[in-house]
Amino acid sequence: MDVPAWERRVADSAPSLIVVLGVSVAAVSLAYFAREVELLGVGALPVLSFALCLALALALVGLGHWLADSALSVAGTWTVVRWSLGGMIGFGLLSALTVGIRLAEGRAVDGAALGLIVMAAGGGIGGGVAGVYYARANRAVREASHRRDALVFLNSHLRHNVLNATQVIQGYATLLGERGDEPDEYLDPIEHRSDAIASLIDDMKELSDLFAGERAPAPMEVSTVVLREIDAIRSAHDEVTFEVDVPSELYVMATSAVSAVFANLLQNAVEHHDGTDPVVSVWVERTPRTVLVHVADDGPGIRDDVKEHLFDSPIESGEGRGIALVKTLMNHYGGDVSVSDNDPGGTVVVVEFRRPPPDERGADRQ
Repeated sequence: MDVPAWERRVADSAPSLIVVLGVSVAAVSLAYFAREVELLGVGALPVLSFALCLALALALVGLGHWLADSALSVAGTWTVVRWSLGGMIGFGLLSALTVGIRLAEGRAVDGAALGLIVMAAGGGIGGGVAGVYYARANRAVREASHRRDALVFLNSHLRHNVLNATQVIQGYATLLGERGDEPDEYLDPIEHRSDAIASLIDDMKELSDLFAGERAPAPMEVSTVVLREIDAIRSAHDEVTFEVDVPSELYVMATSAVSAVFANLLQNAVEHHDGTDPVVSVWVERTPRTVLVHVADDGPGIRDDVKEHLFDSPIESGEGRGIALVKTLMNHYGGDVSVSDNDPGGTVVVVEFRRPPPDERGADRQ
């Protein structure tokens, strides 16, 4: 953060201002105590008042010493000083204004000096502490912004280079396939894998934009997305039977990255099946405020102890990355995901989406 040149030049002296405030409070408190002793003599209450003022003065001095040794930036240091000065002046003026109003009303005001000292010193301490938290919060925001910018650059750089390399592979694979020679059995895996990498890069762009906050959930029709992902899994696993009951014009609050939710759920249902004739069922429930998409299989199911921690794995870990991604996306959409046992066997995963307002649901009026 940019700061004026004069502030940078005298940055080392900034904490001394708070120390000076503390010493000033102590000096004024001592003068007030001497006057009270002269008028009332030494007693418990004057001593208690002086002790209170002295404690506040020492707190200001301590704040100044802490600030001098802290790791706050120049801007953060001056933020604390300004807040402390502002608190002292503000609370002091409030106290003085209160006394002035009382005097204007013709009332006698006893102990006004004590109140003014306590209010001003307390305001200085409170303002300084608030300034510390404000400066730390600003620093955390700046650091998070810098990390985000670095990750955005790294993500963009990686996607650009990997996608370029993938396009080169696709190009050469296409040229090899167009030769008049015998078909090469190794070409199909190369083409399929390079297409998958290119598709993954596109998905990563969607996800990075989503997690960077550049795309907020909005009303979108997802029945076509669900059916498209089912067709993709069906084409790769022709041994799987799909039972599908997904109505058309199904609107939810999501983004284009929602395809990753259904792709991961369907892939898990198929890959974790240990039978010879897997059956995967997909159906939808509507409530006035939510849409629930069920993905069920008749596989071996998930143990209870695993279900309890199924969504605990962080997205960056190797284990359960797919289901962690589903949970992360659903959290972003303001929805939820849950898992339960299927009857008589297998697993049911339910993703719950928010529905858009009625006037933004298109033909989905149920």
